[in-house]
Amino acid sequence: MKTVKLDLLASKSSLAKVVFCLLASLLCFSATAQRVNLVNPFVGTDEHGHTYPGPVAPFGMVQLSPDTRLEGWDGCSGYHYSDNVIYGFSHTHLSGTGVEDLCDILFTPTMMSRDMESFAIYFSHANEHAHAGYYSLRADNGTFCELTATPRAGFHRYTYPENNSMALVIDMLHRGKTLDWNIEVRDAKTVYGYRCSEQWSESQHVYFVARFSRPIDKTYLDKARGKLYIYFGRSHKNDNVLEIQTSLSSVDKEGAMANLRSQTAKNFDQARAESEALWEKALGVIDIEGGTQEQRETFYTSLYHCLIAPNIFSDVDGRYRGMLNDKVDGLVPKKNIEKAEGYTRYTIFSLWDTYRALNPLFTIISPSLCRDFASTFIDIYRQNGELPMWELQGWETHCMIGAHGISALAEMYRKVDSLKVSDEDVLNAMIATAELKERGQQFFNKYGYISAEDEHESVSKTVELAYNMYCVAMVANDMGRMDVYHKYIEKAQYYKNLFNPKNTFIQPKENGRFLPNFNPTQIDINYTEGNGWHYTFYVPQDVNTLIDMMGGEQAFNKKLDECFNSTEATTGREQSDVTGLIGQYCHGNEPSQHTAYLYAYSGEAYKTQKIVRQILTTLYSNKPDGVCGNDDCGQMAAWYVLSSLGFYPVNPVSGDYVIGSPLFDKATIHLENGKDFVITSKQGSNTPYVSSLKLNGRNYTKTFITHQDIISGGRLDFTMSATANKNFGKLRTDRPYSKIKDDLIDISDFLEYEGTGTFSKPLTVHRYSIDKTYKAVKKESKTLNTKQDLCTIDLSCNSKHNGLRDYAAKFYRIPEGRSIKLLTPYNSQYTGGGEEALIDLKRGTDNWRLGCWQGYWGENVEAVVDLGSKQTVKKIGGNFIQDQRAWIFAPTKVEYYTSDDGINFTLFEVVDNPISEKEMQVVTHTYFTSKPLRSRYVKMKAYNRMTNPEWHLSAGEKSWLFINEIEIDAE
Repeated sequence: MKTVKLDLLASKSSLAKVVFCLLASLLCFSATAQRVNLVNPFVGTDEHGHTYPGPVAPFGMVQLSPDTRLEGWDGCSGYHYSDNVIYGFSHTHLSGTGVEDLCDILFTPTMMSRDMESFAIYFSHANEHAHAGYYSLRADNGTFCELTATPRAGFHRYTYPENNSMALVIDMLHRGKTLDWNIEVRDAKTVYGYRCSEQWSESQHVYFVARFSRPIDKTYLDKARGKLYIYFGRSHKNDNVLEIQTSLSSVDKEGAMANLRSQTAKNFDQARAESEALWEKALGVIDIEGGTQEQRETFYTSLYHCLIAPNIFSDVDGRYRGMLNDKVDGLVPKKNIEKAEGYTRYTIFSLWDTYRALNPLFTIISPSLCRDFASTFIDIYRQNGELPMWELQGWETHCMIGAHGISALAEMYRKVDSLKVSDEDVLNAMIATAELKERGQQFFNKYGYISAEDEHESVSKTVELAYNMYCVAMVANDMGRMDVYHKYIEKAQYYKNLFNPKNTFIQPKENGRFLPNFNPTQIDINYTEGNGWHYTFYVPQDVNTLIDMMGGEQAFNKKLDECFNSTEATTGREQSDVTGLIGQYCHGNEPSQHTAYLYAYSGEAYKTQKIVRQILTTLYSNKPDGVCGNDDCGQMAAWYVLSSLGFYPVNPVSGDYVIGSPLFDKATIHLENGKDFVITSKQGSNTPYVSSLKLNGRNYTKTFITHQDIISGGRLDFTMSATANKNFGKLRTDRPYSKIKDDLIDISDFLEYEGTGTFSKPLTVHRYSIDKTYKAVKKESKTLNTKQDLCTIDLSCNSKHNGLRDYAAKFYRIPEGRSIKLLTPYNSQYTGGGEEALIDLKRGTDNWRLGCWQGYWGENVEAVVDLGSKQTVKKIGGNFIQDQRAWIFAPTKVEYYTSDDGINFTLFEVVDNPISEKEMQVVTHTYFTSKPLRSRYVKMKAYNRMTNPEWHLSAGEKSWLFINEIEIDAE
């Protein structure tokens, strides 16, 4: 700060003015600096938040942070708060993800020699500190470690204990599988290195350059362990500080050096000041007043987590490593170096998560960033043939479901002016992505929905793809491409084909019927990290039609009440993503996060206000466990930021934001266009309800505002109350409205029948249609011909603009008299179709996630097949699958017994397991007997290994047996 010299001869009034201005300046600086100190980067590092505490500049290329955990689900970010040992400090990290990767180029300050086995740093959280742009740790060995980061560089400062040696270990093999690496000492103060690794990203390239503040005394390279040991001399006793500047590049070492040279900071203190100033500015996009200290810290920490990713990927000269795709490139080129012309290339797009709230937040607070994102998306499309799905360091992981590169790009196109990409490129990229013939889209586009036997997570994929198609339609409509609009607005309604009018849930279909014994609390292979409650309400593009389908507003509100007030626990598979539960609502994972706002569509907005306030005040905090689920690159944080401001984008591409329950007395959004949008909501001790609302000084009765309202600047004034105003938003004209009215589709018929779809005696199949009031109407009943080995029933799904094919339900005839009795109950998540699944003649593929595989968890499988009469059987065999990464192991052995009375059994043959438990590929194998047998009853007993082996990533957990069919070759 400048020194101000006061003229003592100046008049008292002049002096007073000077002093006043000086004090005002200091107070202003103090208020501004407070934002950085309100950020607690440790929030989300405990439980399953998966954040990291180390410094990163806003959207910075270098994420410099301590690593305490190398693997496992709670080691995704490399750090977990429950640990007390640090391996060192690496330069790339993922924030809040559910898969582990990065943590490249580990630096470990040490006083040990290379002969020591471990360089781990023991520490206590009491000696650890972090805020936005800065991290420090005083290790148990006395070393004081400090980190900071600028947009393209990381800065270390290590203060070693006096009278100890000074050394640094650079570990090139740290974390993941290293495919290639090298490291070289360029001069007395500079080290270069390169690492190519395979983990979540199958081909990640990191070049780095490190520049030291003091000359290297000597080095030792341990090639076998991938470590470079660097030793530094000391000129005197107190000469114990080492500073390091490090930059990265995906291109080459020259790129890393150019990035380092571009830094204005010359030392650690300058870099820290720059980083904190960048964060002050970035966090200053929203000012808040009121709330508790904990709420203010939670808000600014959430905003901080929103501004960490995506990360800068292009070098200072614009070069970056492009994506490889033989569909586009033909032969994969040896080099795929691209150059971002006129924009900055970004990476880390967790779009299944972030399109819901984080991307909408960006369209409000940083349209300029969205322009770079849009350019990045189009370049990815040109290189990879499709928009990003979950892009990581130039590699498409294809993680999660849907095609939400479409959703995010559509929103940016509709909300952000002056994108740097053409309309033609935008629409072509969306259509190409929407028409992919993989990941379930081939079935969605072919039949009008995804059936459970064709693709796992079929319900989730159907409803999310339907939203993607709506986004294509909206952009096409904006462009005047009505041919495209009509085609995709039909596809946006395909979710209707999985709506069961008898229970009003969106649920899985298999072989033409809704799965019987459906339990909406069950988490299973038909949903992505969720259950029927979570996905039934996921129709953001057509909420008002969903209300009609459920029987009207009263029935819809009752269904929402049942969801939030349920006392049932979730059932089925253990899913660590399903956290933050309020009834069956799951705030800790994305599919549910809009659901609390749906009451506003059906006239009970006060319930939205109550539940939103409950979530804000009970499921978030400023503590390490203050995020109730994976933060997912800022999505959980963005929900908090937007909801605490008082609104949320249920349907992001629409441009509407549904009113909720603001948390602070005042919030001001400083827009890039120079305008402010101010929100006031004077809070009482417990005032979650909106009594009334004013927009720009006028009474406002609607329960939503628009994107244009916000970016035009203005003022939104809430009057809050401890009691609900049930009339607020009661009128239909005051509610948000989301309904598809054009090109309405005919909903596909569905079937009902007993058993698994096999028959040996007459089987009656009932066919239902859904009428215009969304009720089920029996259309016809048909008894299958028992003389045919295969009967089919075609279920048409009429489409004016899309050439849908009829779905053919198949029914197989099994030999008369054949039946099965399961002596071991199967797991409810993996039924295979029910009791007869093991003799239904439906052979499973190598995808155990599809519906025809039957699962047993920590149990043997025992079943008796009745052949109907004494017969000669050439061979009999149980068909099993192994996928050890999913805890599914082949049986250790299979025993076969024979019996004439079904009571007394004799051991016939034991078939041993030929599959290695460490086999990495998915393997199916049928355990056939080696010789003929003659019997009426055959019992099969397959032995589960019961627990995962010691070498397994999840050692000691219960293991699975999966069986698809007991194959019988009888004469």
